[in-house]
Amino acid sequence: MKRLKNNLKSIGGVFTLLLLQLNTFGQDVAADATKPETIQIPEVLFDPITYLWILLGSIVLLTIYTMSHTIKALSKVIEGRVANVPEESEEAVGMQAAIKTSLYKRIMHSLVKTVPIEKEKDVMLDHNYDGIQELDNQLPPWWKYGFYLTIVFAFVYLINFHVSGSGKLQIAEYNEEMKNAELATKKRMENSTNNINAASVTILTEAGSLASGKEIYVKNCVACHGDLGQGNVGPNLTDEFWIHGGGIKNIFNTIVVGVPSKGMISWKSQLTPKATQEVASYILTLQGTNPAGAKEAQGEKWVEVVDSTTIAADTTKVDSVSSVASSK
Repeated sequence: MKRLKNNLKSIGGVFTLLLLQLNTFGQDVAADATKPETIQIPEVLFDPITYLWILLGSIVLLTIYTMSHTIKALSKVIEGRVANVPEESEEAVGMQAAIKTSLYKRIMHSLVKTVPIEKEKDVMLDHNYDGIQELDNQLPPWWKYGFYLTIVFAFVYLINFHVSGSGKLQIAEYNEEMKNAELATKKRMENSTNNINAASVTILTEAGSLASGKEIYVKNCVACHGDLGQGNVGPNLTDEFWIHGGGIKNIFNTIVVGVPSKGMISWKSQLTPKATQEVASYILTLQGTNPAGAKEAQGEKWVEVVDSTTIAADTTKVDSVSSVASSK
């Protein structure tokens, strides 16, 4: 117990010296405004794996140290005895077994420091409870050094998270992770072509997208709407009149849900959202082309509402938009 107290006093002295150094460092920081306000401590000091490796390394070094001293002591004892005994004799075999047993016992003893039974009276306390007596054994070295390591870790943790402020507490880490996850989700949604719907779809104007839309139209839509959009079984797509509403959003929605009552199937299972956006954008390029043999107008005249505030101020425009329906 006396040795433990001395060790704790030594550790306390080291911590006091560290605190004085940190205080001096803090005063220097306050004097120089160009220096950072917080003490930056290496992140490796807060990684549990670091202390696990330190513990394992300490055990290995302690084992090597114990084995080396054990081997030296045993070599002196058996130096002259084994040399003159035949290797095959029972005495030699027994001696080798004794060496191994002694080495194992020495290693274990260095880790636990148990008192031999014959010396227990030296550490016996005066307590006696119905014949049960108490021994004043030392704490096992492996436990003491592990305890010292936790003290060091607690000290470093305190400085990092509650004194210098360079470490992030759990709530701060949680909020940062949630913010990063939200930004990642938003970015993924923006970049994903399969998250396009009738509410978020926008018209495409790039030549490549329109060429792809034309290819889809020729492959799937010509039979009902004509090769130029002039209409056949389906309505004319080149005029300003729409049965289910014009504009990119209504056209996109009509392609997705279809018009089963008029024989138009839903293309949701056959066209990806991106492909649907491309063909809807291509259909809008057919507006005003007036091909020969175009089918008569059907539905209501569609006027695109760009700014509801402006339209509300112009009563003539409000009347013109009142008949807006939903896409061909």
